[in-house]
Amino acid sequence: MKPRHKRIYKYAALIAGIFLLDFFGVFTHFFELDYETKFHYPMDGDVVKYAEARKNKQSHIDDGSEEVPNPINLYNYTFLHQRQCDAVEAKKPQLTLLIKSALGNVERRDAIRRTWGYEQRFSDVHIRRVFLLGASMDAKLMDIADHEAREYADIVQADFLDAYFNNTIKTMMGFKWVVEKCPRAQYYMFVDDDYYVSMKNVLRFIAHPALYPENAISLNSMWEKKASMEHEKLFAGFVFQSRPLRHKFSKWLVTLKEYPFNRWPPYVTAGAFILSRAALTDLYYVSQYTKHFRFDDIYLGLVALKARINLTHCGNFHFHRPRYSGPDSYRFVVASHEFDNTNEMERIWNECRSANYA
Repeated sequence: MKPRHKRIYKYAALIAGIFLLDFFGVFTHFFELDYETKFHYPMDGDVVKYAEARKNKQSHIDDGSEEVPNPINLYNYTFLHQRQCDAVEAKKPQLTLLIKSALGNVERRDAIRRTWGYEQRFSDVHIRRVFLLGASMDAKLMDIADHEAREYADIVQADFLDAYFNNTIKTMMGFKWVVEKCPRAQYYMFVDDDYYVSMKNVLRFIAHPALYPENAISLNSMWEKKASMEHEKLFAGFVFQSRPLRHKFSKWLVTLKEYPFNRWPPYVTAGAFILSRAALTDLYYVSQYTKHFRFDDIYLGLVALKARINLTHCGNFHFHRPRYSGPDSYRFVVASHEFDNTNEMERIWNECRSANYA
């Protein structure tokens, strides 16, 4: 091969290598800022004080020295359907399920109503269920939501476009509905519609998160004591701390302009998480002073960091579905992702319920 041709091949290989490195985001990492030393996220200032004042409908901070700034992030969408929360007996704690669903996922919603979302399951705790939906230009999909709202009265729908990258809006409209219409429950569980959930294990976990699952069975008797815990700030699920993806081919590509730091704050995977009433209320008002971010789990991690709410990790909230080999294999599973097949979810849930694990 002639020297001239060799040089051409070398330059071509070099250019191809540079292109691939850029494509996989390698160069971008060199320009990231250090999370530990440089992290900040709009807006700046004592947002906890601002949020507390806004919650109390004050125009100034308590000592009167500072005017409360206007929020930078209000999700001002209109509710098309809202479930009206019913009054509950004070002695019985309430858990409200907010299930994020897509308009067309009718079979999943019906399966959930028959299984882990069934409201009349327990005599000692009130379970209430709503499905969170967005809107569509497709009239048939909107008709489905209208029908389910009339038939089941469990739809909370707002007029934002129902799309994957609007999941933060969907989640925060759920927060807004809770604060404005359903603030009486002690706990709220947000969960996607492709999950298996064991309500028995949810209640056991809530009863004493630090003791689950080692003392799971003994926790049954502790649930009612939670009804009087007004100020508990629980934000629980499977906790991650990872790096932003800079790969240009990735669905989850995040540019430096969107987020310039080399790590995310700790966050709970958004597929299934539990909040106490006090934690949800704080997050809702602090979110009004926290810049919007399109990934809902990352956004809630940012808000929780600003609200000074610690995250509680539980490995029995499964982002990846554990192998099922009979009810005993799911004895301690609180929630599991990757149940697209509703028939399979129902079968496994019924088997686990018969074994007293669901």
